[in-house]
Amino acid sequence: MPTHVLYIDDSGTKEYASRPEDYRLARRGNSRYFVFCGALLTTAEAGRLRDRIVELKIEYFRRGDVEIKSNWLRIPYERQKRYLDKYSVSEERVRRFVDDYYKAINEFDLMFVAAIVDKLHMQEIYPRPWYAPAVAYELILQRVQSELPAPASVAIIIDDMSGATPKGNQYKRNLKLQHLSLMKYGSSLRKGVAFPCLSSQRFINSAASHLVQVSDLAAYNVHRQFIQYGEEWETEGLGRLSTYEHFDKIVTKFRKTSEGRIQGYGIVKFPLKKRVYWTVTE
Repeated sequence: MPTHVLYIDDSGTKEYASRPEDYRLARRGNSRYFVFCGALLTTAEAGRLRDRIVELKIEYFRRGDVEIKSNWLRIPYERQKRYLDKYSVSEERVRRFVDDYYKAINEFDLMFVAAIVDKLHMQEIYPRPWYAPAVAYELILQRVQSELPAPASVAIIIDDMSGATPKGNQYKRNLKLQHLSLMKYGSSLRKGVAFPCLSSQRFINSAASHLVQVSDLAAYNVHRQFIQYGEEWETEGLGRLSTYEHFDKIVTKFRKTSEGRIQGYGIVKFPLKKRVYWTVTE
């Protein structure tokens, strides 16, 4: 049995824009950034956090099967439809649930790892850029492999994805094949990197997984961080990085060095033009 579980969800669109300038011209359409974010826990801790989340859902919504999605919490009409009307609760009750939800995330032994693909920079640097989910998937697993020494092993659970690449291949099928390739042949991005920790890979509807829902929340917060302050990630001399308020609530949960550095450890941007060693403090 695996010793750990990595729950992954995404944020942002998967496809590239037809023209790089389109990322700057439109708020709708293909996003500049694609994010995969994973929540890494031991199998035992995953069970404990899942139980705590169910307790919170029952306490505030009187149902343990409530689906938590960042978009539904953020967008007023979605929040009204999905939570206030559906479960006959007040705005204040939802707000207190969210506060306790974040508190649980921070109290349990959970580690986030996020990979951000800057599709604008990809198209500027590479004539034929690799698909964003494939890049982000390997970048996350590289960090997980570095984090888990033998004999640890990790099962991967991913939010079930839909949609197809321009070549007609399903993203889900692509990631299945990529996972098998990483297990058998090792890294496609860094020669000589193997993945002995990898175990099974499974896709699941986020509505059926309390912990994929946690990754959804984290992935959205990372995406918003880069939408608002992505340019600053590679700006030297700032002293302090501006942060999206909800990203700030979970930033200490990202993988980091003993000195608190998360750049390249818990949050990795690709491609990286300029390395700035961002660190966090408790």
